[in-house]
Amino acid sequence: MTTSSKWRAAFAATAASAVLAALPVVGAQPAHAQPYPPDPPSLTLSATTVDAGDELSFTGTGFDPNEGVGAFLLSKPVKLGFFSADSNGTVEGTVTIPKWTDPGRHTFLLKGKESELKLSAKITVRSYKPHLADTGEDRSALLLGGAAGLLALGGGAMMAARRLRRD
Repeated sequence: MTTSSKWRAAFAATAASAVLAALPVVGAQPAHAQPYPPDPPSLTLSATTVDAGDELSFTGTGFDPNEGVGAFLLSKPVKLGFFSADSNGTVEGTVTIPKWTDPGRHTFLLKGKESELKLSAKITVRSYKPHLADTGEDRSALLLGGAAGLLALGGGAMMAARRLRRD
């Protein structure tokens, strides 16, 4: 083999190696940067003061994807429900605070089954107050007008009686 053919063979081998090395890179998708550091786990509640018997909505983040998450009310531990996180590790739901819950400060807790991640927030529970049914009819203006009319009629009758006595 002559010197020029050795150079040609070396050049061909190098070119073939470069093509083979570049081939996977040509079809590769661009990398998408993830935020670093990732957002810390968080818990958001619809209210921090609720009446016993009312509903409380929540959103918790930072759980494992599709993880089971328990919701609890602490002081006297009460399981309020069991929920599943979505594929991003976010769990959302609504629970009912039991009517028999003692008034005062309590802790609302979300606990991941697998990750054992615990998210908590302080809430204040007020005593249970039964809500009156809404019948859809409001006659307060009619009753107020009737009461005012009766007062005016009574006042007029008293004035008429005094005039009759004077005459």
